[in-house]
Amino acid sequence: MVMAKNLLNNTSTKKESIRYIVGNGVVTDGLNLLLDNGAILINGENIEKIGKTDEIKEEGIDFIDVEGRLIIPGLVNFHHHLYSSLAVGLSPHGKTENFIHILENLWWRLDSALDEDSVYYSALLGIIDSIKYGVTTIFDHHASMNYVSNSLFTIESAFKLAGIKGVLCFETSDRMGKEEVQKHIDENLEFYRAHEDSLSIKGMFGLHANLTLSDKTLKKISHMKPEKMPIHVHCGEDITDLDYCIKQGYRGVVDRLYKFGLLNSTSILAHAVHLSEEDYGILENIKPIVVSNPESNANNREGKMDRRQIKRFVLGTDGMSGDMIGTLRSLYLLGEGIQESLDEMKKIFFNYQYDILRKFFPETGIFEKGGKADIAVLDYIPITPLELNNITSHLIFGVKGCKVHMTISNGNILYKEGRITFLDENKIIEESKRVTKELHKRYYG
Repeated sequence: MVMAKNLLNNTSTKKESIRYIVGNGVVTDGLNLLLDNGAILINGENIEKIGKTDEIKEEGIDFIDVEGRLIIPGLVNFHHHLYSSLAVGLSPHGKTENFIHILENLWWRLDSALDEDSVYYSALLGIIDSIKYGVTTIFDHHASMNYVSNSLFTIESAFKLAGIKGVLCFETSDRMGKEEVQKHIDENLEFYRAHEDSLSIKGMFGLHANLTLSDKTLKKISHMKPEKMPIHVHCGEDITDLDYCIKQGYRGVVDRLYKFGLLNSTSILAHAVHLSEEDYGILENIKPIVVSNPESNANNREGKMDRRQIKRFVLGTDGMSGDMIGTLRSLYLLGEGIQESLDEMKKIFFNYQYDILRKFFPETGIFEKGGKADIAVLDYIPITPLELNNITSHLIFGVKGCKVHMTISNGNILYKEGRITFLDENKIIEESKRVTKELHKRYYG
């Protein structure tokens, strides 16, 4: 693997541990703060001051003029698969008539072909793509069945190089056999324990889905997992997941996880499309984190999460992209369209995101003095009036999911005016092509 230092841009304009101002923009966190011609003074990793540009601007402090663009907190992807970054162009190795075929003939074949290099460059490329869309935190659900031990630490090295926050886990599954399951468990536990006190990287316990996990394995995980360690699992993505649980004698996919004592308020349940009435009752009681992935569900023809039953949720991409505003737009278009409540959309995109993010990174989220300077300057200048009650409309119909103007994480400018500031993308592309060629050989072989 090419050393990280060889991927750095020697002419980097990345700012570190200095004071500077981002201003002359529309500053909002989508909740209570809205400043026309606002500015943010950044001091090191943190926000020092927020106010009107003419009040913040000082002689001797670097001023970055964003020329009226929209400034919002850094975005969060609550369910990603960075390992899919090098899958573009792959043909399924068989039928894709149903969900199990898609898993067997594409994704499981891919994750069995991944090695250390391909895991690293998949992660790095996926992170870079996300940064270009204003994302500063990713919850990644990883699988590389022939490279398990140390795989999460390999992904962590990509996060550290890029400078954004990550919550990582390994996809535990019985499909590779009993001995391999123990490796999955060990990787999750080791990574979690190594990062309990980290301010930028956290671990969770990754589970694939009910349909690939036996009662024996779930019981073992329940006994070995620290009580506070949350799980991250595909839950009811396909009807086969629900059918499997019913045949095993449970009353639903959530019910089965609950019966093994695996759920708490920081558990991540991705998809939640095919659930039972019992499942909805447990969700209401436990209040875990539900992540909707509308584009992925549409791609696999899985249907939609029942938003009459689940009102509080956040968004992920399930590996489809790093574009969270585009995902919000897809939620709107694949949902009720013009009949959607923009207020509910705002809660999903801003309110719930901040509440959940702070469970993992308490100093991150809304714009406030002393908070981490995680900022997305969108490449969008509002022409029509922008208010807190119509900001979702501006995101869906104005921004529409394009790359941002600037991304700042922990006070560091990572992306500005169409270029990554600290990495040599040409070197990364060159290495990624080499790695991808070998990966695709193993996939098709």
